[in-house]
Amino acid sequence: MKRFTIAHISDIHLPLETIQFSKLSLCNKRFLSFLSWKKRRLILQKKNLDLIIQDMIAHSPDLVLISGDLTNLALPEEFKQAAEWLHQLPFPNIRVVPGNHDCLVKTQWYNTHAYWTPWTKAYAQEDYPIVTKTDTAAIIGISTGVPTLPFFASGYIDRDQLERIKEALHKAKKEKLFRIVMLHHPPVSGITKERKALRNRKELKKILSEEGAEMILYGHTHKTTTTKFLHTNIPMLGIASASSNAVRIQRQAAWRKITLESQEDMLHVNFSVRTLDKQQQFIERSSFYLNHKP
Repeated sequence: MKRFTIAHISDIHLPLETIQFSKLSLCNKRFLSFLSWKKRRLILQKKNLDLIIQDMIAHSPDLVLISGDLTNLALPEEFKQAAEWLHQLPFPNIRVVPGNHDCLVKTQWYNTHAYWTPWTKAYAQEDYPIVTKTDTAAIIGISTGVPTLPFFASGYIDRDQLERIKEALHKAKKEKLFRIVMLHHPPVSGITKERKALRNRKELKKILSEEGAEMILYGHTHKTTTTKFLHTNIPMLGIASASSNAVRIQRQAAWRKITLESQEDMLHVNFSVRTLDKQQQFIERSSFYLNHKP
């Protein structure tokens, strides 16, 4: 029996206190996000993120998936800081997709997202979705982050990327791989406010309904949820911020553990959540099993 373990985290929001930036760099939408950060910095704590990473290390994941929002203001210095943080992680494989905070305003690729190429495998926005394959699975990483107007945190997937997503899902199905879709924004309505939602989610829902998928991972809501995609049995799994210091259990810092075990002609999948409680102890909960026949 072969076992492959995946860890999923999201909405890291690395500390802004250590970043040096000018007042001029805040003369746009970043200023509003900076004011928001001044309130949220008490909720998003690096010490909690460090404990999450330590717990992940103890479980030795083969692949770590990060579904966006490593930054707060999408400053070039934040992208460099995040790259240094990623480089120091002791995991064999890491994949990252951007979130809305990582695309807060229009930036130059070479001094922002280019720093993350070792982990996104994207050399330009046109490279998404990024497909990462294992012996039994295909992880399809979608970019939904785009610059938006003030007070909006919505996502969008351009038409060309939608076509490539459809092709990637179709190809992975022919290869009999367990298809995991990772994106920042939830792909359906009702999970977040409209001003924070994926704007063209209907187009993505149509593709997912037609081509199928076996699991959907997302972040953005800072809430751990386990639901199903529309009228299917596809698990649709949200995860809280890995830095969260919140009181409510759904919003406490957490990571999702996904284990794939292949045996003969069947793939056994277990997924659970490890949550950091207020006593700084980990609780493993919401353990589910499914069997997948390629």
